[in-house]
Amino acid sequence: MELRQLTAENERRIFAKCLEEARATRKSGFRECARSQLGRAHLALGNLYALYECETDPPERMLAGFILHDLATLPQSYPKPDVSHLPPHSVLEGGELWSLSPGAGRVARYVGAAVAGLLQAKAILLYSLLKPIDLTASYAQLGFVNACEPVIWPYVETLDGGEVWIQPLILEGARLEAYIRAGFEYLFRVSDERRVLKLNVDFPARPEGTARRTENVIKASSESRPAAAPETGNQHNGNASV
Repeated sequence: MELRQLTAENERRIFAKCLEEARATRKSGFRECARSQLGRAHLALGNLYALYECETDPPERMLAGFILHDLATLPQSYPKPDVSHLPPHSVLEGGELWSLSPGAGRVARYVGAAVAGLLQAKAILLYSLLKPIDLTASYAQLGFVNACEPVIWPYVETLDGGEVWIQPLILEGARLEAYIRAGFEYLFRVSDERRVLKLNVDFPARPEGTARRTENVIKASSESRPAAAPETGNQHNGNASV
């Protein structure tokens, strides 16, 4: 899977269409209100991220996505909680999380934690759906806590024009550190007791002659070593404790 930050206008338009589709097909679907400009502002000025199954997938093959912006770029979508004690650039507001593939939304939440760490966030704000569908439990599992009382969200409505309630959430301090750490742990995949991070960087191929000389040096070094001692209790799977 690959996470991409979207910058091209075409990518932003595709993201917006996927977001609209995900919202409409969710149980008790909802949509942006006709008068609202909030979603448009986030799409135009926020940092958009999308997940893809393969690095070669075209933009329209997005599986999930989310938007982040700091409070030095755009204001809070709702005035609570009060985070004026923190530098605005260090407070991130997350939103517009969507998924069109089962499980991709969960991956996006963990990858988002690593992004927040890279951006050196001191707090993360979310405004999670509460009614007619409650999505707060998944964020509580990540350490988010209620920032204030639930409120009616004036920017979206149900497909039949009904009210949508949201729960303002916040993550900071030790809980935020744990969330970010979990995000990086997710990126550094553990396999056979190894931690691996794949990097999309191309380097010139290693010269064949250099590789052959290295192999010869290793072989000669191995042949010059004394015979191995019989296996003891300090050895396991052929590797002796040093």
